[in-house]
Amino acid sequence: MALSKTLTQLMHKIFRYSLVLLHLGSCLVTWYVWFIHPCMDVVKTKSLKRRWSPPPSLVLPPASCFCLNDSYILENSIPRDRLADILERRGKEYKKHQARKSSSLNTLLLAPSNSPLQYPIQGFTVRPMIPTLIPGLAVHSEPSSSYKVSLNVAKGVLRLGTPSEAESVEGGGKNLLILETESLEELNRLLAKVTYTSTEYHIHTRDLVDLMFEYHQAVFPIIIRQPSLPVYYDMGTDISHCVTVTTKTFMRYKELRVLIGSLRRYYKDMTLIVADDTFEPENITENNVLQFIMPGGQGWFAGRTLAVSQVTTKYFLWVDDDFLFTEKTKIEDLVEVMEATPELDVVGGSVDGNQFYSSISYEEGDGVTGGCLDKKTDRHFHSLPNYPHCYLVSAVVNFFLARTDSVKRVRFDPKLKRVGHTEFFIDGLGQLMVATCSHVSIGHQMRVYYPKYKEIRSPTHEDEEAKRRLHHYKNYFKCISLE
Repeated sequence: MALSKTLTQLMHKIFRYSLVLLHLGSCLVTWYVWFIHPCMDVVKTKSLKRRWSPPPSLVLPPASCFCLNDSYILENSIPRDRLADILERRGKEYKKHQARKSSSLNTLLLAPSNSPLQYPIQGFTVRPMIPTLIPGLAVHSEPSSSYKVSLNVAKGVLRLGTPSEAESVEGGGKNLLILETESLEELNRLLAKVTYTSTEYHIHTRDLVDLMFEYHQAVFPIIIRQPSLPVYYDMGTDISHCVTVTTKTFMRYKELRVLIGSLRRYYKDMTLIVADDTFEPENITENNVLQFIMPGGQGWFAGRTLAVSQVTTKYFLWVDDDFLFTEKTKIEDLVEVMEATPELDVVGGSVDGNQFYSSISYEEGDGVTGGCLDKKTDRHFHSLPNYPHCYLVSAVVNFFLARTDSVKRVRFDPKLKRVGHTEFFIDGLGQLMVATCSHVSIGHQMRVYYPKYKEIRSPTHEDEEAKRRLHHYKNYFKCISLE
């Protein structure tokens, strides 16, 4: 019992001493937080307030892209004695392209922390040379004896809504506007009347507004854009009013007639446009078939461009001349996907059950050596909402439905005569939203060997090398990886 009592008393003493130590530690922490730490903070804050303001913008230097181990280095296709000259000319074209496509919105803007400034950060668009009120300008600040705000732009002028308030303004009608008042309420009333007017006509460009108040600075963009006119297609009441079938043929008239017969079995009134570059063409006199005779041997992409140029419907369906319409070739189902997903430009199906889609990754590179492209076959991104059998991809098979106006903006490059299909989707990267669907398919006729056709149409090693040289110059590629 005595031992137990002694141990209990000892435990009580240890507990009391622990409480004392904890209390002393708490006092030390409190003393540091209330006296030493605030003083350090004040010194730092004052120093920073005098010397630092948020950078209005940062321009990140471009970095060279990385070529995968299995990449093809495209300049290897260029003769050594021509390489320096081609690189020089390609570099000049790159600079012109950058000057044409560059935008102040490509500049990285950093939002200031704890700023009292209110301003539009997105969506402020003006028509060129039209005065437009800048929405949302305001200052939220502590009481002061005076308030001064300045706004500065590069491509336009700033004004107040009414001339009678000019006494509170410096630089009205110029690219610099200064507002100074003794009342915060009056300052915000003036800010609510500031207008911007671009001074040079441009259909699509940007300006940056530099907004300053005391030690606070912010930069926000203004989009200057001439509104474009919409182009609508009357889809009518029948599928033949909204879809045109297009194809390219060369020498294979037997297969073409089989294709036409299968189309008529399911869509008797739908228009078929045929681009024909056969050296000795035969006339096709079928109803609702438009045959356009080309100079002989112009190739795949010249024919595709010609065919699509003659489409007058909202959509066109691309097929090869040896395909075969079946009960699974439900054009209506592809139209349904496109209409339900307005962001889509192209939706592909399958040929004999094979979809042949791919995903494409592209890095722009540093502007000296060029960009890097990586294509992976049978890779998709994710499914479309409400269509689990459809996936977003970068390129699809030769059987696809497309928005006519979207494809006309990209076009098929006529320089590609005997090699090319994915190349169209490479040119359309960043311009075309593409999907593939497994529930719509088309058949393929039995392949027939035509020696003359094979001799003219089969690509050679030189065709492949010419395509690589085209990619190197036209697309400014350094390397391509195909998986």
